[in-house]
Amino acid sequence: MRIFWMRRYFARAWFRCLLVAALIIGGGICGAWISKLVIVSSDRADMRRYTDQVLDRAVDVFAEVDDMLAVINGSPFPFCSTEEISYLRDILFRTKFLKDLGRVKDGAFHCSAVFGKGRKPMPLITHDFETLDGKLIYTKARLAISNTTAPIIGTGHANVVLDPQAFETLKNPDYTFSVMFNPVGMPETIGLFGTLNQGAIGRVRPSGGGRQGGTIFRNVCRKTACVTVNVEVGRLEASAQPMTIILTLFGAALGGALGVILILLRRNTMSMKARLQQAIARKRLTVEYQPIVDIVTGKPVAAEALARWRDNGEAISPDVFISVAEKSGLINRLTTCIIEHVLDDMAAFLVANRNFHININISAADLFDRQFNDWLAARLKAANVASDQILLEITEQSTANSSDAIAAIRRLRARGHKIFIDDFGTGYSSLAYLGELSVDGIKIDRSFTRTIGTGSVSVSIIPQIIGMAHVHHLAIVVEGIETEAQRDYFAALVPKVDGQGWLFGRPTTSAAIREMLHASREQSNATSDI
Repeated sequence: MRIFWMRRYFARAWFRCLLVAALIIGGGICGAWISKLVIVSSDRADMRRYTDQVLDRAVDVFAEVDDMLAVINGSPFPFCSTEEISYLRDILFRTKFLKDLGRVKDGAFHCSAVFGKGRKPMPLITHDFETLDGKLIYTKARLAISNTTAPIIGTGHANVVLDPQAFETLKNPDYTFSVMFNPVGMPETIGLFGTLNQGAIGRVRPSGGGRQGGTIFRNVCRKTACVTVNVEVGRLEASAQPMTIILTLFGAALGGALGVILILLRRNTMSMKARLQQAIARKRLTVEYQPIVDIVTGKPVAAEALARWRDNGEAISPDVFISVAEKSGLINRLTTCIIEHVLDDMAAFLVANRNFHININISAADLFDRQFNDWLAARLKAANVASDQILLEITEQSTANSSDAIAAIRRLRARGHKIFIDDFGTGYSSLAYLGELSVDGIKIDRSFTRTIGTGSVSVSIIPQIIGMAHVHHLAIVVEGIETEAQRDYFAALVPKVDGQGWLFGRPTTSAAIREMLHASREQSNATSDI
């Protein structure tokens, strides 16, 4: 057996040496080849496809701007009335590329879907460009809700804030691009998106591709949108022998370094995966519970189950081992392991306390796995635990494919589970389709809670989020409450919210959670007797 392991060790060592050697040689060859590269085709098919994708998105963005400006200016409700603000919010939910819809009059901002109606009108900043049909263009207006800028387009008594991330999903490290607005009947373009010419006003460029110096470019226009895409080309002289030698050595060194990095990453990843797999199989993971309370009364209403792992005495961060589980295909086994722990710890307690529930986080893979759904239903039935006592939390990223997510959420709700969106607010665009997801509630991310009492403008977003959740009849849990001031702030809000954070209790054992609920009930009974 010892000889077998020695042979295996030396075989792996030889493989690693060969891998590094191959990468060194390959890196040297690539360096020599790059040194002799002098010309690149100016009409790449992938560049044309990419330009067309950006242009298609730009046409959709500006079409939505025109449509929404017309709808807002045609509002059937009194200017900035409560009814009109609700009307604007309803419209905003249906948009794809807009962050806010506002109403302006007499050179001042009066109200919007996100901010509601201000105490008094705020003077508008100076616009950067005015079109022949009266549109006012603000290329980089600073947003009050964040330390970022975004384009704003307005006409009549309406304006819209364009999502500065509207083209984020189309970014490609190989290219830089500019998306420009080309007003009807005008020769100018205004750069609104991208790293090229943002905020600049220039002439419409001739459509087509070409090369200028070390840059290959392509310009296209359609309707009111123009797009420019650039790619830089490095030039090296083939006759420059010193540069050839330098790049050959550099490529070889880079290849060797890459080989070492790959070996180390493989070793660490495989080691972590193997250790986690063993910990799951041997049930070495544990669960702690953090109470969720009624903010006004302080009574515990639920607890969140949090996975914990100590490996050889070292506490491994959940962010680390959950990420490893997702990447290595262990996440479903990890989730079922945690659920088994919860039922071992709390099944009898849940049976005796039908109004109490446990929140459990599940991954996107769990959400879409019908076998997992069936297993969970059977396991809860065997433990005599009601489905509505196991509340499932999903992340906003899990709902990225909204149509599939909606179907999966409805299947779980049909079985009796309640579904909450965890860390809500980290993906602000989710407000646009919150009403479509058919969830039961949201957990407001702790990043918003931390702003209370700091004077941050982000505090103003909290009532809007709660108001929007109330419109869709969603329950609310606020995460990260650590101070009395934070508790008092949320306690004064309507509708009622529940809270979670160190002020109410840190993650603890199942026994401590049971004792906490018992003590709360005794206190309530004592108060009622008085």
